[in-house]
Amino acid sequence: MRIKPSNGFIARPERLARLWGLVSEWMRRRFWTTSGACQTVALLSGVLLAMPVTLMPRAAASEPPLIPREVLFGNPEIAAVDLSPDGKRLVFLAPYNGVLNLWVRDLDGRSPARLLTRASRRPHDPAGWTADGRYLISSRDGDGDENTVLVRIDPTTGESVDLTPAKGVRAMLLAADREAPDELVVGLNDRDPRYHDLYVLSLRTGAMRLLHKVQDGRPVSVMHVDGDWHPYLRAEPLPNGGAAYELRLPGETTWRPFQRFDFNDARMSGPLGFTRDGLWLYGALTTGEDRPRIVRWHRDQLVRCGSGMDCRSELVHRSNAGAVGFALSDMETGVPTVLVETDLRSQRVVLDDAVQPDLDALERLAGDASFSILDRDRADRLWLVAISSSDRSAEYWLWDRERQTSRKLFALQPRLEQYALAPMESLDLKARDGRRLPAYLTRTTLTAEGPQPLVLLVHGGPQARDFWGYNSMHQLLANRGYHVLSVNYRGSTGFGKAHLLAGEGEWYGAMQDDLVDAVRWAVDAGIADPDRLVIMGASYGGYAALAGLTRDPQLFAAAISEVGPANLRTMLASLPPYWAAGRAMFERMIGVGRVDLDAISPINHVDRIQRPLLLGHGANDPRVKLQESEAIASAMAKRQLPIDFVVFPDEGHGLANPRNALAMVALVEAFLQQHVGGRAEPFGTAISDSSLEWRLRSLPKR
Repeated sequence: MRIKPSNGFIARPERLARLWGLVSEWMRRRFWTTSGACQTVALLSGVLLAMPVTLMPRAAASEPPLIPREVLFGNPEIAAVDLSPDGKRLVFLAPYNGVLNLWVRDLDGRSPARLLTRASRRPHDPAGWTADGRYLISSRDGDGDENTVLVRIDPTTGESVDLTPAKGVRAMLLAADREAPDELVVGLNDRDPRYHDLYVLSLRTGAMRLLHKVQDGRPVSVMHVDGDWHPYLRAEPLPNGGAAYELRLPGETTWRPFQRFDFNDARMSGPLGFTRDGLWLYGALTTGEDRPRIVRWHRDQLVRCGSGMDCRSELVHRSNAGAVGFALSDMETGVPTVLVETDLRSQRVVLDDAVQPDLDALERLAGDASFSILDRDRADRLWLVAISSSDRSAEYWLWDRERQTSRKLFALQPRLEQYALAPMESLDLKARDGRRLPAYLTRTTLTAEGPQPLVLLVHGGPQARDFWGYNSMHQLLANRGYHVLSVNYRGSTGFGKAHLLAGEGEWYGAMQDDLVDAVRWAVDAGIADPDRLVIMGASYGGYAALAGLTRDPQLFAAAISEVGPANLRTMLASLPPYWAAGRAMFERMIGVGRVDLDAISPINHVDRIQRPLLLGHGANDPRVKLQESEAIASAMAKRQLPIDFVVFPDEGHGLANPRNALAMVALVEAFLQQHVGGRAEPFGTAISDSSLEWRLRSLPKR
């Protein structure tokens, strides 16, 4: 086993993971995120209070040019590239009439790319190839309500067929296998909105047959073995937030106990999947330890366990970091060949020396940038690789393992090359109780002496994390004259079990303390101007922004919140039915039953707000209802507190339409310039080109 510093993540190779990962990751990143390029933004602007804004003098000649919003947040030149199983074609997203659509082209580039779709209002979702390369599978989510439809697209003709056309149903792609290239296993909550029954879907005819009916809310995993699909693993969410797993191996007719985890371990422990021959079941465990370890169980052991014998596992790797996952697996056997451990940065753990020469070559190609293996052909000869860094946008490369040669294919956003971007620094900060706070800082690119305005950009989740790498919002703010700080507060994932569990019941408490402590570190270090601090975020990050104004009313000069819950009681009451499986765990992390939800809901502390707020929401948000933002906007307006409130009637939990995203970025710029100084690009047509409805306004017209 060889451990080597990694220049970045290496994507899981399974075609199902790639195919569905393209779709689901694109959907997740429609809303504000700081763990990568920010796809969208929405906020609220406030009235200028009676507090002076003193900008540090700068020599205009030394200031870098404004990077246009369109370059940072508009359509990329190309994105979401996927390699066909035979290694001969690429499918990708690229603009058509100003909207991202699907295109396909031959890998050799001898013929022009062919347009497959003609979306005109919202960008098309990415697509992935089926195992035989005959079709592309994508999805559609009309107006952000997350009721997704799976779509089959012919890569030659562009013919599109809805595979799951039922309205009000959330379709999920659950399994695919190269031995059954004409079939997919999909989950549909059409019978009961809480649960996804499993169906085998014929890609050729569209016919579906029921594979497994979920009667008790226990999600089921399936594998393809002996010519058919077999449900082999069942998970039961426990009332205390834990999880219990049951097995039913091929040839067995009843479910039997396998593994049981309490709340402390359930988030980071569980089975991960079988190898292709069905001999080994891999999993991750944190029982008795803070950091995860990768283990595996042999089929012979699984046959015996559950009948009075312990299911003893074999250790594959004990992680040296707070998170570990599969990076590459053998294309024929499915046995993992490379793992990735992740902390502030990441490192590879090579389990099979056969891939080491390729990884070394890619390391040399990337230099001081990061590389990610996005996809591979079925022969495992061609690798689709992305190379990027915190101060450069991504490039797509093709690596030929047989010839040991590389070829640049595309640049994600080549217009960025003409601008000076800011590098992101990795930091290890300390909370007031001594807890480690992994964080990232991007300093402004404007030349200035002394402390500068700082924006605290809070990630959502909250069981998520910030990563090192290129981040559009960090770059925008740094270019406009602000330092940007992102903190992995307690309750964030990726830094071990103790760090995650330390967030239990600490909304509005220690989780918020961590954010405050990080900001005060920046002030004490002479980095941040204490009179020009801003807190902003989306989803949980939006909640943290509201908490910043109500809990620490004198600390922040302004706040920006997108789709942030203001009232935890109403938020919990309106969660989508399909959250049922994870609801107990979510409620326990908030502290339901042990903390006073009213006391930690910002809506109940509106009278403490003294500083401007910019508030934004998608009207169709199924996770945090529009009423959350309406309530706090109404309460602030009644008290004549400074607020701007904007709504997008065609969006959900974030902004999918680039025109809407650009409008919100324009508001962010104007809001920050109005209240803490800095630069801003004029609105231009950004607002009028969007669907933005300005419910409450205090920003001057521009």
